[in-house]
This record gives sequence, structure tokens and C-alpha cells, in this order.
Amino acid sequence: MTERGSAFTERRRSREREQRALPHRCNLLPVLISPSSRVSPVQASPSFAPRKNPYPNPGFLGSSSHVAIFNQISPEEYHTSNNTHATEPDMSTLVVGENLLMIQGADVLRQLLNTFPLAAMKDFVMFWLETGANMSLAEPFVEKCTENMTHLFTSFSQEDNWHLAYAQRLTQNSRAPLEIRTTTNISDFSAQFLDQNFRWESLGIFLCAVSRATIAIPFFPPLFKTEKDQFLLRKLSTSLSDLALDIALSLDCLNDIQLVLQYENFIIHTHVDGDQSFHSWSRLGNVVSSMFALGYHENVEKSKPPIPNFLAELRKAAWAITYSADKNVAIFLGRPPRMSKRFCHFQIPLNPPNTELGSVANAWDRTTRWQEDTPFCYRAGIRWAALCSALKEDILELLRDRQRENFDQKASAIREKAEIQWANLPSRFRLSSTLKECSGDAFKRDMLASMRLDQLHVLFLLQLSFIDSRAEPDPSMIDVSDQMLGLVIESILLRDRLVFSGTSLVWKIAHYGLPAAGIILLSMLKQRHTLNEVRASRSKTLLNLGILVAQVQVGSLVRRGDPNYALVSKATQTIERFLDSVHREGTQVAAQPPSNPGVNGEWDTFFSQDLCDFETVFWENLADHPSLLASDHALPPI
Repeated sequence: MTERGSAFTERRRSREREQRALPHRCNLLPVLISPSSRVSPVQASPSFAPRKNPYPNPGFLGSSSHVAIFNQISPEEYHTSNNTHATEPDMSTLVVGENLLMIQGADVLRQLLNTFPLAAMKDFVMFWLETGANMSLAEPFVEKCTENMTHLFTSFSQEDNWHLAYAQRLTQNSRAPLEIRTTTNISDFSAQFLDQNFRWESLGIFLCAVSRATIAIPFFPPLFKTEKDQFLLRKLSTSLSDLALDIALSLDCLNDIQLVLQYENFIIHTHVDGDQSFHSWSRLGNVVSSMFALGYHENVEKSKPPIPNFLAELRKAAWAITYSADKNVAIFLGRPPRMSKRFCHFQIPLNPPNTELGSVANAWDRTTRWQEDTPFCYRAGIRWAALCSALKEDILELLRDRQRENFDQKASAIREKAEIQWANLPSRFRLSSTLKECSGDAFKRDMLASMRLDQLHVLFLLQLSFIDSRAEPDPSMIDVSDQMLGLVIESILLRDRLVFSGTSLVWKIAHYGLPAAGIILLSMLKQRHTLNEVRASRSKTLLNLGILVAQVQVGSLVRRGDPNYALVSKATQTIERFLDSVHREGTQVAAQPPSNPGVNGEWDTFFSQDLCDFETVFWENLADHPSLLASDHALPPI
């Protein structure tokens, strides 16, 4: 037998041995993990069934479902119909896929803990938290889940299957419902998924924090000294976070902590896969689906039985952050949003008590009022993002209105709402100077920039709706674009003095900076002036565009191979070509002269697509502008 044939035979025998061992691996005896005991050797037992009920969990069922109709007929009789006497299917045929998921999770867990020291990973996350950073929705639980990691894995068995025993224990705990009473506080709530109750969701939150920390911290000697090891840690922690979420979802037990993990896992994939990735897009859709299945699109303050205030605030924050993510991602990708105010109760965290609202009559005025002592925190950012997203939804509907009946009236109403909510925002949250002049810590500075960018984005989209062609921006549109681009550039230059408060720097560039830069370039290309006149009148803007190009070229923002590199680099290449043409003395920046009127008309047709879409196609069309075709394709390397 040849050497290759021998190797093939050995691999086949290895697979056969693994397959023979699979039933044993799926039939693990539950093992209690405690700080004082080692993991017992794995023993055979009847088939393990992670999901107790063979029938699906329907989740929230609204007024249009048949359940509501039958409840009107005989509520008690209908609800007891679940206790059917029909023969239930064999559970062993239902859980094979779930057991395989658990085994995969156990294998990745073993690989992670054998590659990177657990204590160092815990210290890594705690160090990241000390910088002032955190995860927007999971913030109340990140530190607790991190501290519990060393409690969970205090001792290891020498048995080969120790990781499977841990995985089974996590699965058992994830099956347990989270019990909520009116007297439950956040400590009681957290105790149900910490210590001996540690679940896959708890592990997933910790792993999301590890992944996020690898993005923010480039060097941590106890874990990694090279980009290769940094990438490996991010890859393993993200993979295990995915599996933790998949296992929790496979159990068909919807709960609050699972929803928190689901959202944070989506955010991780925007960093790992990119903001344009279908994986990120689909995961956001899954978060929306879970939100509806849990019924959190209904008024959570009217939940029956009543829920404690901390949980109501968590659910409001979950709804608000998902709602704003849905709107912003839809606008960013030029796709339809999946959540609508028409079918949801608009609810945001940190509402002032009714006693503080006094006799405020205007509904939007009441909604946008703030508590006077609202601190700089993630939920303040979530609240503001949701308020801005509500106006963005109104603008999207305005853009879809082909008849444009009462267009001016509707647009004026949106503008009035934008002015009201900005006026109602406490003055300490309103950026009134440059970022450099702002007092306070890095978190506060980043939040001020994010809030101002969101407000400017509303005005930007509103102005965009007035433009029949994107190639005809007016002065007010240019002014808003200049402000957006200027603030993004300032954030780039001061990035070492900013700490994530809800949106990453790359997202600020892609979502706010690039659309603003695109409008500015169009306005300059439409001008019929010499380059010297353009340089004199728009020197600050040209400087900002040059800074953006230079920062991308040197790799300080994104590097080749990064998931968002193609998105940013395509736009900056077009900007670079424009700047190159500006520096060529005697060349015209404007479109073709009036003697050839057909060019402008044909040029306008390039921009007849969705006005909110500033994706790659937009920059490809802009790169084909007649004024840029004659210029070099690239500036000399910086």
C-alpha cells in the first residue's frame, strides 16, 4: 500500500472510531460543577434531551392569532389543551442536532482554554472595562459574567471528556426558566445565570467581551503579542460565542439574557464579518424576530404579571437599541427596515416621571423630555439613538411616497420634531464646541460626538429628500454635510482620546462620513469654477477629505484584509482621484460646459437609485464622472 493510501485508511479508521464514540458522548450523565469538586468521569446514561417539550415554543401571540379567538370562547379549556394525551414523539429523534451543537461547543471550549489561559482572558476583559468601554446592552452583566468564569472552571479533570461535562452542565442550566417576581431585584435576577447557575448565555456574554476587547486593545502580553495570536483569540472567542448562542436558541427557551446575548453577538459580527456582511444582516434580523417572539414590541410597563422596574428598563433598552440598529443598518445598506413604529409601542429607557412632565401637551415633546439628572451612560445613548431613528423612519416613509402629496408639510413636521428633541436634550449632551475643547473623560467625549452625528444625520436625510437628483445638492445640504464630515474627521484625529460609547469609529466613518463626503464631492463637481477658486473657497473641506484619504492609506483606520476595508477604500480611492484633479493647475473641476448640455442630464441618471444608498455603486458611479476620468488613478504613496 502506498504512503498516501495508508494515510487515507488511518483517517477513515479515525473517523469510524469517532462515530462509534458519538453515542457515548451524547449520553452524558449530568455532572455538578462546584469550586470544591473535580469533574467526575463521564458515565453512560439514557439519551440526553436538552429540550423537554417536543412541541415548539410559540412565544408571544398577538390579537390576530387563533389563540386570541379561542381564548374568547373558553380560555381555561384552551390553555389546558397543551396537556395532550396524544402519543408524544420519541425525544431521541428530536435532539440529535442539539447534542451535536453541544459537542461542537464543548470542543471549541476545550480548544480555547487549552490555547489561552482563562485567568489571562478574565484579566484582559477587566482591563478593557477599566478603560471605560463596555457592551451597550449587556453592560449590567459583563463584569459579573467575567468574574464568574474563574469560579466555573476552578478545577479540571484529567479525563478526556471534561469539556463535555461542562458543556452539558451549561446546557442544563440554560434550560431552566428565569423566574421573575415583582420583588425581584437585579442581583436576584443575575443569580439565576451566575455561579452554579452559569449558562451558555453567560459564557456567550463573556466571550463577546473578549472579542470586543481584542478589537480595542492591540497588545496584551499575557494573551497575545502578535497580530496572528490576537486574530486567533478573536476567532476562537467569536466561534464559541456563536455556538453558545446557537445552543441556547436550540433549547427553544426565550428569555431576556438570551436576547441580550443575541444582540451583542450581532454587534461582534459587524466587527468580524463587516457592516455589509450578510451574516451581520441576518443576525440583526434574528434579533428582531426574538424581540417580537418575546412580545417586547408591546408596552412592557403593562406586562402581566407586573415586572420590576430594572427589568422594564432592560426590555425598553433592548427594544430601543434593536429599533435604532434596524433603521441605521437599513439606511446604510439601502434596504427596507424590519421594525416599524406602526406595529410597535415606541418605548425608550430613562423616561422622566409623569410628575416632571407637568402640562406638556405635545406628544412628541413629552416623548423627548429627559430626566434632569440623566448621567452619561450607555442607556442615555440608546435613548437618543432611538429618538433619532424614529425621525429617520418618518423620512424613509417620506422618500417612499412617490406621489409626494403634502410633501412640504410632512417634511416641515419632521424638521419641527428634530428641533424639539434637540432642544429637549439636556445641554450637557449637546456638543457646542470642538471635541478637543470638551471637558470630561473619553467616554463622554465619544458620546457627545455620537449624539451630534445622529442629529446631523436626521437633518442630512431630510435635506436629501428634497433633492430630485443626488447630483444637485443645495447650500443647506452642503452645510450639514460639512458639519458631519468635520466631526468625523475630528473623531479620527482624537481617536486615542475616545472610548466606545455605542458606535465604533469605522461605523462613524462609513455611516456618516462617507455620505457627507459624497455629497460634498458632487457639489464641487457641479460648480463651474477653476480649481484655484475651489481651493480658496473650500480649503477646510479639502483638508478634511485629504485627512480621510491619508488615514486610510497608512492603515490607521482599516487595513487590507479587514472586513470593512473594501467599503472604506473604494470611497477613498474616488476621493483621492478628486483631490488629485484639484491639485492639477488649470484643470476644470466642474462638469462639462453648457455647450454640451447632454452630459449633465446623463450624469443625473447615475443617481436615480435609492437616495439613502451610499454603497459601493454610488462611489463607482462618482468615479466615472467626466472630471475625474482624465486624472491619475492614484496619488503618490504617502
